[in-house]
Amino acid sequence: MNRHQLLLILSLVGCDHKAAKVTEPVTARSEAAGQPGANADRAIKAPPRSEIDKSGEAVVDANCVQVSKLPGQPPIVLTGKSLVLTKILKPCVTTGGERGVERSSPYLAMGFPCTGGNGRIEIKGHYNNPNLIVFVLGTDCAMSPSSREIAQSTIAQAYDLPGTMKLAAYNPFVVQYWEVVGVSDADVGYVIELRKAPAVEGLWRRFQQNEKINVRLFGRENTWAQGENFYSVEGTLKMTGRTAFQLEVTKVKSLTKDEVGQIRARCEALRPKRNCTEVF
Repeated sequence: MNRHQLLLILSLVGCDHKAAKVTEPVTARSEAAGQPGANADRAIKAPPRSEIDKSGEAVVDANCVQVSKLPGQPPIVLTGKSLVLTKILKPCVTTGGERGVERSSPYLAMGFPCTGGNGRIEIKGHYNNPNLIVFVLGTDCAMSPSSREIAQSTIAQAYDLPGTMKLAAYNPFVVQYWEVVGVSDADVGYVIELRKAPAVEGLWRRFQQNEKINVRLFGRENTWAQGENFYSVEGTLKMTGRTAFQLEVTKVKSLTKDEVGQIRARCEALRPKRNCTEVF
């Protein structure tokens, strides 16, 4: 090998070595430059956790609203009406920690038999001098309001409920125990019976002259899930025909456990003994 050929070989080896040194740093910088771009993409696809939480809270708050005209929690008796808002099926709590209702929550209401139509009077014996007078307060007796639609409209207007809230059921009150004010007549069941002399001779005769009979009724809402609410109803029986009457409700109250105990004690004191355990 002559001197010229040796110089040519050395020149070619040097060029390859320089090329390797040039390309390696470029490859490394390209990978490093790509990493921030990948992180940025991941940041766009996965927002911070706090933003997700805020979004969730906004949805809950939008569905849970406060009804400012509701005076409290059900049961709520509508003033001047024979109607009770007994239950809101979807209560909720706002993000501010306040009680509310879901915008589309259904609710239940209770009416009272024989307030929207005539109840039946049964006479045992002579009409003017009977041995027994019976007032039938069955759940099939017409209520006021007369329909679920009217009851829903009445409640919605009274408390300014959202239009998406609907009355799911309009149930009658079931009389389970009753007392006639001013006399000792009392019993379990939904049939009021006047059988003792003061009631038969006094109240019945005055009733025929359009004097009302004051009664106290006790019972529950007629629904598959009666719950703990036991109601006291004060009202009057008004004659609307020779053998017909209507109930006028003057006061409704949901009783406490102590108050229920007092009513039960009165029932258990009756003689002959009644089946009070089925009621209380």
